[in-house]
This record gives sequence, C-alpha cells and structure tokens, in this order.
Amino acid sequence: MSALAPRALWSLDEDVCFLNHGSFGATPRSVMAAQRRFQDQLEAEPVRFFVRELPGLVRAAAAEIAAFVGADPEGLVFVDNATTGVNAVLASVRLPRDAVVLCLSHVYNAVAQSLHHHGGRGGWRVVHVNLPRAPLTEIGVLSAFDAALARHKPSLVVVDHIVSAAGVVLPIDALVRRAKATGARVLVDAAHTPGQARLNVRELGADWVVGNLHKWLFAPKGAAFLAVAPDQRAELHPTVISHGYRQGLAAEFDFTGTRDVSAWLAAPAGLTFWRSLGGEALMAANQAQARRFRQRLVEAVPGAVAACEEAMVGAMAAIVLPAAFGEPSFARALALHDRLFDEFGVEVPVSFLDGALWLRVSAQAYVEDADLERLINALGQLLR
Repeated sequence: MSALAPRALWSLDEDVCFLNHGSFGATPRSVMAAQRRFQDQLEAEPVRFFVRELPGLVRAAAAEIAAFVGADPEGLVFVDNATTGVNAVLASVRLPRDAVVLCLSHVYNAVAQSLHHHGGRGGWRVVHVNLPRAPLTEIGVLSAFDAALARHKPSLVVVDHIVSAAGVVLPIDALVRRAKATGARVLVDAAHTPGQARLNVRELGADWVVGNLHKWLFAPKGAAFLAVAPDQRAELHPTVISHGYRQGLAAEFDFTGTRDVSAWLAAPAGLTFWRSLGGEALMAANQAQARRFRQRLVEAVPGAVAACEEAMVGAMAAIVLPAAFGEPSFARALALHDRLFDEFGVEVPVSFLDGALWLRVSAQAYVEDADLERLINALGQLLR
C-alpha cells in the first residue's frame, strides 16, 4: 500500500528507509515554517517579544494543546520533552524517606535514571514491577501491577501509557485507577500518546501527565506538555528556578530565562497538520498499518515473537528477535541497528529488553509497505 501523505511534506532523507518515527518524530515542512515565523518575530524586536508578546503567545498555545488533551489550561505548561517534565515532578514532590516509588520494568531509561537520581537524594526505594515476557497481555500486565501494589504500598507510581522500546499501549485508565485506589500519587509518562492514542487528562485522573508533542503530533523538537492536577500545582516547580518562583504554575514554567520557545508556539501548527491528515482517522490508519506490519514480520522472520496481543498495538509494533540474530545484549542491539542502517539504509530501533533483542517499527502517513519489505529483505540477508 502507498503512503497516506507524500513524503515530500517532510524533510526526510530520500535515501533512508525511515521506520522510526517513534524515537524523535519527524516535523513537517509547514510546521518548521511556522516555527521560523516565530523565530523571526523574536529577532525583529527581542525586548518587545519576551516582555510583551511572549506571555500571551505561550498561554494561547497552551490553551489549544490543553483543549486537545482534555486538560485544564491553567494546569498545563510546556516543557522541552517528557523527561524534563518527569524531572520537574520528581524534584518537586515531597515524599518521606523510605517511601516506595513504583515503576514498570519497561520504564524508559531516562525516567529510570531520573528515579535513581532523585530517589537516591530523597531516600526513596524504587521498585520495578516485572511485567510478563512477550507476548504481553492486558490481563498479565494488570495482574503483575496489582500484586506489586498490594505488596509494596507505594507513595508514588510512575507508569507509562505507551512503553517505548516495545511500543505497547498499556491499559492506562485501569492502571491509574488501581494506583489511586491505594492512596498513591500517580505520574503518567505519556511521551508517545498525543497524536497516537486517545488522551483525556481530566478523565484519566492522574496527578501529573507528561506528553511529547514532537513525536506523533508533528510539533518541532523541544515541545512537550506537563499537565498538573489542581491539588499538586502549588508544590510543583520547573527544573530551572527563575523570576516567576511561587507566582503560579504558568509564571514559573512559561519563562525561565532567555531561550528559543518557538517549538512551543508552533505546537498548534503541528496539531493543525495532524488534523489535516485526518486526526483520529490517521490514528486508526497508523494502528492498522502497524498491526499489518507486525503480522508480516512474524511471518517473515522465523522464530520471531510478537511483543503483545493485538489489542495493545498502537502506531508502533515490536517483535522479539530469535536467537539466530546473536546473543542478546545492549552491544548486540546497537550493532544490529548500525548494520541495518549502514549496510541497508534502514532506520529502525533495536533494543535489549528482558534478556532479548526487540525490533520496533513505526507506522506513519509517509510510510509505505515497500519500506517494511526493505527491512525484511535486510533482516534476511543478515541471517545468511
């Protein structure tokens, strides 16, 4: 099947088979142009821009994103990326020493490192919920999560909506509901959610939600949001303390010093582009393509195992590679990624997770079936 949108709408290298939208996204040319207009506006009169124009521009952009994700605009601020938002929460939250902080075994590495750092400073005990091996199922995930909640009685739970390496969509509503029922506060890492899966912050009921806008919502790099429940706002501060300290959430986060915030201001342009490709219809098309790609990979790669049950597939699909690709390790995963790119021009992530090698493909409007076949051909040649 052909792509839903011409690849020329993006600046992607025509010589590269790009099956890795999930890692950093790909910003459309029109959104980059919108970003440049804000940069030009800044440079035309920097004092006027930062002092008089920026406050209103940031709040207007935040309000548009808040409406899209179902959040209170007064409780939504921009951050550079989901990791920045996670660090703001972990640096601000007050927990007793020896408090248990729960996360998943599939936690994103940057978040795991943040938990290690802040947990070490605060004397917290960070516990990883060991999710079942592939293929993951919703029942298996919830069972492991329930057991960990009952055993450890955490003060804080950090949970992914869509896990990064495996690309699996977790039952986030049930996870949040179960954690909140124990009295724990909940931070949802929704780095991959906006534009890939449905999100309504109010309905979710978490204390904090972070999400990237530069991945599936086509914003420029450096655009993400942090949504904060009303009773958590007074305690929360950005990682950089500046002029707006203790003057409210927006005052603290919207301006932390001289910087280029054009990615934030152009985020609504990314949303407009997403809608121009169909919005929710694009999400459905990406999911269908990802499911089709996963089935083709399992059939084409002997011994491959699908990462999860079909209901947990979003716009990314992963397989666990068989032993024929070598002894699993971080070094082996990196070497396999590099060979696929250097020898075959295929950009696709390979990760070491749960003692195995995982390969993840991303569906997107510019991706064609021929791209997957190029990957399959490359994998076949590596096994010869």
